[in-house]
Amino acid sequence: MKLAGKNKAWEKHQKAVPSIDDQGGKLWGCFRSCFLQSTAPYSEGVAYKILQNDLGIDLREAPGHTSCGAIGYHGDVSCLETQMVVAARNFSLAHYEQGVDNLFSFCVTSFANYTEVINLWEEEPELKEYTKKTLKETTGREFWIPHVSGGRPSVVHASDVFFANRDKLAAKAKYSLKGIKATEHVGCHYGKMFPDHAMGGAEFPQVLVGLLEAFGAEVVDYPERRHCCGMGFRQCAFPENRDYTASHVYKKLKSLKEMHPDCNLMLTNCPGCTVFLDAEQGAIKDLMEEEFNVSILDYAQLTGLLLGYDPFKDCGMNAKVVPIEPLLDQIGIPYDKSKTAEERRRPF
Repeated sequence: MKLAGKNKAWEKHQKAVPSIDDQGGKLWGCFRSCFLQSTAPYSEGVAYKILQNDLGIDLREAPGHTSCGAIGYHGDVSCLETQMVVAARNFSLAHYEQGVDNLFSFCVTSFANYTEVINLWEEEPELKEYTKKTLKETTGREFWIPHVSGGRPSVVHASDVFFANRDKLAAKAKYSLKGIKATEHVGCHYGKMFPDHAMGGAEFPQVLVGLLEAFGAEVVDYPERRHCCGMGFRQCAFPENRDYTASHVYKKLKSLKEMHPDCNLMLTNCPGCTVFLDAEQGAIKDLMEEEFNVSILDYAQLTGLLLGYDPFKDCGMNAKVVPIEPLLDQIGIPYDKSKTAEERRRPF
């Protein structure tokens, strides 16, 4: 599409997220991700450090908040009514106990789950009344809906907060992506389910592109750029379906390497995409004897690297299947070369 068309699409899907220079932009409530906690806990850890230490954000987390429950919902374990009450309880905790108005989640599935229930409350008033009544009866709590993006009923994702502050982060960076080819992979639950709530929509999302460009990267395109990582909840949960996930990863990375063989960095904002786009490269190497060696980093891990946080102790590079050292060398980020690769990846 011509540039004018892209700009038109971007204008349609503009999303107002306050930066630290805007009113309310220095006080946020957050919801952790159950998937990140179990598979890549370093990501949330370095995100916390960046938001608090480098941006000076007052980040508040309600001690009693629970998982959003979306994995159970998408796996047909729980129902929509349960999702609405769980979301309402988490919102109430954040607002009335932590005093926050702006909320973000670390997981794109949580983001989509919360967006879905908020939309349902707005479109079907009887569901809003059901949730309000059930929340009061079961927990004694008051109902509250966040209005983050431009004053409309909404929550946002952590990568939205990084995007809103991308220029501030780039100004603090110790290292640059100048001369580095990179691409991005936006989680389906961020852009495809509710494109009007995504930064730039589903076809031309800016949330990760903007971060890469702020850090100086050359962002490249390829045919399967919007192709799903193939994780799915049923695919990764049942061993007999795992080849479906691996085949999706193979299709994406094969397409990338055919177009840009020198592109070795893919930025993500979904916990599942971050894990499986990396891990399945190991399976592909073992089963097909084919290597892509594309480093899969999420927005917080990459930002942490460029700000000078330790690649292994802070940013979780010790948990990656694809060796990160070639990319660190290319960027110019130092690490302890006196240790072996295995020593650098030992638990801390």
